[in-house]
Amino acid sequence: MTYRQLLFFIFCAPLLAFADDSRDFSFSTPCNRDNDIVTLSFVGDILIHKPLYQGVVSGSKHFSQIWKKTNSLIQKADFSVANLEGPSAMGVDIHGKDHGDIGFVYDDFVYSGTNMVFNYHPRILADLKDSGYDMLTLANNHALDRGSLGIDKTITSAREVGLETIGTKRSDEQNANFYDIVKIKNMRIAFLGCTEMINGNPDRKGQILLCYKSETLDIIKDLSRRSDVDAVIVYPHWGIEYQPLPDTNQTAYAKRFIDAGAVAVIGSHPHVLEPWEKYTTKDGREGLIVYALGNFVAFQKDIPRKTGTVAYLGLTRAGNQKARIFGVAYTPTFRSEMELSPVGQNSSKDILNYAASNFGTKNRLEPEQSLLGKICH
Repeated sequence: MTYRQLLFFIFCAPLLAFADDSRDFSFSTPCNRDNDIVTLSFVGDILIHKPLYQGVVSGSKHFSQIWKKTNSLIQKADFSVANLEGPSAMGVDIHGKDHGDIGFVYDDFVYSGTNMVFNYHPRILADLKDSGYDMLTLANNHALDRGSLGIDKTITSAREVGLETIGTKRSDEQNANFYDIVKIKNMRIAFLGCTEMINGNPDRKGQILLCYKSETLDIIKDLSRRSDVDAVIVYPHWGIEYQPLPDTNQTAYAKRFIDAGAVAVIGSHPHVLEPWEKYTTKDGREGLIVYALGNFVAFQKDIPRKTGTVAYLGLTRAGNQKARIFGVAYTPTFRSEMELSPVGQNSSKDILNYAASNFGTKNRLEPEQSLLGKICH
């Protein structure tokens, strides 16, 4: 057995028992183009580790040089969401001191992508916006890597470039929400971000929503009852790093979130893929659970940590009804050296098999395929 085969066995063997029709589900709601239709895309963790960051500083000076080959995947959807793992706080060092604009540098002190303490130059926010992203969830275990000031400055910089944010709030905006309601075409969709952990850092000003607090369920219930909200989507940061299956909290709370009124739960944090599934509530509503999308941008080794997924969700609404899922799709991505690429049918079989063990084959969208052509039929 080769080293690569051994790695595949270690990471994927636990899922092979599930690599069956349970990953190739469909939804009962039809795609009627006479009704309102919205498509959404989601990616997982964006972690600019030191080698990637240094490559940007010595290269184009734009973080998008890492992911530009995947921009077309994001731009297929009407609205796109990502998890930015770590603050983007101009000039704030590892002790929380503000040095102002020190330029576009990498110094392991103000701007860092190592030692489990991250901070990115806010140019990353403009680069994400220009690439087609509309929203970031900022609720994750690295949210407080630059303290309360880091959260404040990240939100402010995101607003300046027109990026919506969820999961955190500024320290001087205590009445702000951890969610955002966005009008996408003719639908109003509520997005809510939360995290399981904050690396033991004190959140003295209550700026981060924790997933397993009763407050999160209450927010979902309230949003789902509102007449001006057509759908609720929850983006939790949770689970155990590098584990190929969700833990008991993930499986329990994903279902609780949908029972409370969410239409989809899209997870991040483990840095490897975890499977998706369809969950039907007792009253017959069909929801989507993606336990973890894996790394989107990160400098980690081996197929499971280099492979990510762009997950797609199609929502439709007739009249005054709440929105329902009519279709889903996914396209794998893979980091080779210093950049990401889409993964299609002519790519490595190891990568395709690894992705299929989590998401099946029926709903895989080829990079050149039309999204609506795939999921609306």
